Amino acid sequence: MDLRGRIELFGVANIFQLLHLSEATGKLVLIGSGQRARVYFHQGRLIYARTDARTERLGDYLVRTGVLDRSQLEGAKMKAGLTEGKRIGAILVEVGSITEEQLKDAVRSQIEEVVYQLVGIEEGTFAFYSQIYPENEDILLDVSLDYLMIEGLRKLDELGRQDG
Repeated sequence: MDLRGRIELFGVANIFQLLHLSEATGKLVLIGSGQRARVYFHQGRLIYARTDARTERLGDYLVRTGVLDRSQLEGAKMKAGLTEGKRIGAILVEVGSITEEQLKDAVRSQIEEVVYQLVGIEEGTFAFYSQIYPENEDILLDVSLDYLMIEGLRKLDELGRQDG
């Protein structure tokens, strides 16, 4: 572990910014708000994020956004049950239900949503491990960290206004 501390001392956005400015490569683990998240950086760019908190599954996201209908998803799930180790997104592309570009867009949107959730964590711990990359992830994010932080903080502000 190369860096660790308490989230409440810095805030998630500032921790992201520190890793960005130092052009860090590795895995940041955040534990707080009832979740454990892993955020990966490559040369200071946030490239992947996932959380063990309840999040929308890829297939459900594609149905909700109108890219896929429920019957296509159910068919792909049946095929996934027969195909060991193949992900639902790869199956959907393989059978022609979605394009590779639609899959990439959906995965990127999900990663962005995870990042937006993480910015709202106010208490907990963080640890950064250098030179660790995401395993078995073909689709990585390539979006400005500044954009992600501004959008995440904007969403937090909107939630605060709705609650207040």
